[in-house]
Order: sequence, then C-alpha cells, then structure tokens
Amino acid sequence: MNKSVHLKRLELIKPFAKRLIIGVTVMIVTVAIQLLYPKVVSHFIDTLDVTRTTAWYAGFAGIMLLVLTVHSLATALRYYVFESTGLMVVARIRQKLHKALLKQNIGFYDKHNIGELTNRLSADVEVLQDTLTMGLAISLRSLCVCVGGVVMLLLTSPILSIVLLIFLPVSLLLGKWVGRNVRERSKNIQQSQADASKVAHENFSNIKLVHAFNRQSTAQTNYKSSINVALDIAKSCTKFLATFQGTFSFLTYFVLLITLWIGATQILQGALTVGELTSFVIYSAMVASSAGAVSDFWSDWMRTIGATDRIFEIIESSPSAQPSLTHKPTKDIHLEGNISFQGVTFSYPERPETKALSNFSMSINSGEKVALIGSSGAGKSTIASLILGFYRADEGSVLFDGQSFDRIGADHVRSFVSIVEQEPSLFSGTIYDNIAYGAVSDEVTYDDIVHVSKLAFAHDFIESFPSGYQTVVGERGVQLSGGQKQRITIARALLRDPKILILDEATSALDSASELKVQQALDNLMKNRTTIMIAHRYSTIEKADRIVVLDRGTLVQQGTHAELRRYKEGLYYQLMGHQIPKQRAEAI
Repeated sequence: MNKSVHLKRLELIKPFAKRLIIGVTVMIVTVAIQLLYPKVVSHFIDTLDVTRTTAWYAGFAGIMLLVLTVHSLATALRYYVFESTGLMVVARIRQKLHKALLKQNIGFYDKHNIGELTNRLSADVEVLQDTLTMGLAISLRSLCVCVGGVVMLLLTSPILSIVLLIFLPVSLLLGKWVGRNVRERSKNIQQSQADASKVAHENFSNIKLVHAFNRQSTAQTNYKSSINVALDIAKSCTKFLATFQGTFSFLTYFVLLITLWIGATQILQGALTVGELTSFVIYSAMVASSAGAVSDFWSDWMRTIGATDRIFEIIESSPSAQPSLTHKPTKDIHLEGNISFQGVTFSYPERPETKALSNFSMSINSGEKVALIGSSGAGKSTIASLILGFYRADEGSVLFDGQSFDRIGADHVRSFVSIVEQEPSLFSGTIYDNIAYGAVSDEVTYDDIVHVSKLAFAHDFIESFPSGYQTVVGERGVQLSGGQKQRITIARALLRDPKILILDEATSALDSASELKVQQALDNLMKNRTTIMIAHRYSTIEKADRIVVLDRGTLVQQGTHAELRRYKEGLYYQLMGHQIPKQRAEAI
C-alpha cells in the first residue's frame, strides 16, 4: 500500500503536536508504573515473612497507594489529552471537508446526492476520532508495554520467554492480514450507509409528497431495504472480526497454559521462585493483551483508511470545469452588464450525448431586458447557468464586457449578478439573515435591509410578524407563503445591487394577487439592470425589450413582442398565442 495513504491520516494530528507530546509524556509515566508493578508483586510474594511487623506492611501499602494514585491521575490526564485532541481533529477535518465540498462545481452536485455528502461529513469523519488519537495512543502505549514486557520477561526467565517470542510475531502477522481484509470491507460499509442516508434524505425532503400520496409504507420499505443491505455488509465484516477475535483468544490462553506448565517445572527444579512465576504470568498477560491491542489497532486503522478514502478524494480533488484565470481580478474591474455568447456549444456532464446549447450566439447590451422562452429543455436555464459560471462551455465563449471567464474569474462575475428563482432558496434562519445573504460584503446595516425590503414590497408583511425581521422562516422558508418568500429573495437581490439580473420563472408559481405584488417588486429590481427573464407568462414577457425564442439549444427567433406575434407560423406564436389577450390577437 502507498505510504502516503498512512501519512495523509497522520498529518491531521500535526497541528496538535504539543498536546500530543504532553499526552505521550504522561503515557510514559503510566507505562513505567505498569511495568514495575509485577516486579513489586514478585518481590512481595517472595519476601513474605510472618515475622514482619504490621508497620512494615502498612508502609508498603502506603507507598503502593501513592504510586497507584499517581498512575490514576496520569491515566486520567492521558485520556483527556488524547480524547479532546480527537474531538479537535474531527472538527478540523469536518471544516476541511465542508470547505472542499463548497469549492466543488455544480456538476459535482449533479452526480452526488446531498444525503450521501452529509453522511460523509458526519459518519465518515467520526471514524477518524477514536482511531487517529485515542486508538493511536492506546496502540503506542500497548507497543511500549509489549516491548517493555518482553524485556522484563527475558530478565525474569529466558527459557519461558521462548514461547512468547514465537507467539508475538504470529499475532502481529495475523493482525496485519486481518487489517488488509478489513479495509475494503469498511469502505463498502461506509458506502452502503451513505446510500441509506441518501434514501432517508430524499424521503424527508419530499415528506409532503410522501404524505399526499400515502406512500409512507413505500418510503419505509425503500429505507428498510437500503438499511438491510448496509446491515448485511456490516454483519459480514463483524463475522470476520469475530472469527479473528476467537482465534486470537485461543492462542493467548494456549500460550498461557504452556507458560504455566513450563513454569511449574522450573519451580520444581529450583530454577524459578513462585514470585517470579507470578510476575512472569502477569508480564505474559500484559504482553499478550498489548500485542492484541496493537493487532486490533492495525485492523481499526485499516478500517479507518477504507472508511475515509472518499473523504480524502474529495478534499484533494480539484473542481473540474473551473476557469483557470489568466489575469488576477482586482477591485478596479467593474462590469457594465454587457453579455455575449459566441458560438457556444454545451452538454451537461451527466448527459454528454445531448447538446443543451448548439453553436449558440447572442449579445445582450447593458441595461437591456431580454426574455428567454421555449419549451422545456430548450436551453433557457442552461444560459443562466453559464452566465453564473456553474458550467463552462464545451466550445465557444461567454463574454462580459468583451472579457471571458478565463480573464475575469467566475467569483468576480458573480459579484455583479443576482438571481431570483421560481422556487426561492431560503435558509432556516431569520428574515434579516436571508436578506443580508445577498450583500457583496459583510458591511450591511439594518437600514439597508429595511430600504431594499420596502422596494421589494416586503417591509409591511415582515413588520406584521411579532418578531419582525428576526422572524425565523424555517427550513426553505416553510413558515412563509410563496409570494412572501419571493419578495424576500427580491429584497436580497436588490441588496446586492447587481449589474446583471436573472429571473428564472420568478412569478410562475404564484397566484394572481401574489403575482401582482411580486411583479411590482420585480419592476423596481429590473430598473437600470441587464435582465435575463426566463418566463412563460405573457405578463412577464411583454416587459422585455427583446424576446429570444429557443428550440433544442438553438436560437430560432428574436425580436420584440410586436414583431414576433405577427408570424403565426413561428414558434413564438405557437408558444404564446393562447396567452395573447383576445383583443390583441384579433388585431394580428
């Protein structure tokens, strides 16, 4: 196996080296006391004498009590240092993984379920805690005890030690073999658990649909099935480890039995005392249990590597399809809002055989309002995604004020763009926080929030809530109506003061009363901004300066509403003819 695989895990504890040095120092104290204890017991047994006074025994007990107190305190401190360091390591790796996930492009999320990713962030990372710190500490202590115990055994009885010197390599080789087998099994366990989390996440995300169609039993059956798959894989691994534990236990006690038999023979021959045999047995138990602990740790370590392979793949992966900058953007680069598509051809990563856009060219001037219409799959949302830099064109280029993403950078472009979607995206926090999320910088005041809320016709209904702007909206804004959520997202977009605005079916899911309020808010939002409207409603489209009609990724018509409605054979009339007011249709 590649050594770097092990080093990657061990590098996680590097920032906590000082804490771990303290822990190791304290551990050495506990190991030293543990190794001396059998020798003291041996001395006590061999020097038992009825002629000794009670004061001698009391003094001996007092000294031992003091030593054991030191051992207990050192053990407690060792446990705290390593366990707390483990918690710190887990927190750090979760932050690194979360940061790596945030950096991934949108195509990454097209391929991965959110439930799977959150499982990686919780369960997979948790595996590191016990193994990487406490497990590593126990293994290191066990190794020290094992080595020290072997030395003490050799000093006590070289003849008896031969048995253990045969047993130790066998146990360590057995542990290494088990670890190699456990790694792949653990990787499968984590994947099956991630799959089960994905099923649960989908059930809960669509809970209203589940209840509406009375599909609770189906949802439970699907989850039960995925859990049973994970259970079967885990049970298989447990069975394998149980077999190893049973075999190792037999070997341990078998070696102890042989040791006692040889030791009894040595005592009868006068080559060994009862106290020495007692201490030898204690040391043998120490060495055997320590060797077992080292072997167990290796199995756990390999299981950890298998369980966390995917974590490190994500952390070390470079987001694909991200523009590589040839020019470092500065605050001096200010976009005016001109957009140009030049011969753009694009296919989604998951559907490479289907062209979402094919040799598409279009220019939008700063401040122009352009409506994109077409049937489902025509490429409207794809254009918005390319403007936001979610994906990169396979061929051709998208230019902003004549400059490409390669030169400006997606992050810098997005600082001039706002989007209002059909289904508003809200966090579960307060209304204030959701609006403030749109700010380009963190320097936003309460007055700023109120100002944009008034422009979005949201201030009145927000103030009607008992907590006002501190009202918690619930997950995805479940506590608010559709129109209220939409106006909050418009306020958020206004706060950004964008040069480019994308309206993705912003009013299509609203009733007439809500649409009127939202449309008034959108009128305020669109003033003096380059606006791309993805829409099907006539009330939205008629506000556009130009209408672009798409069909299967190509531009088939463009012009004003008055120009396009004259062509009854055109796609625009086919799509919109039924929405054109009767009196206007008659005038055609």
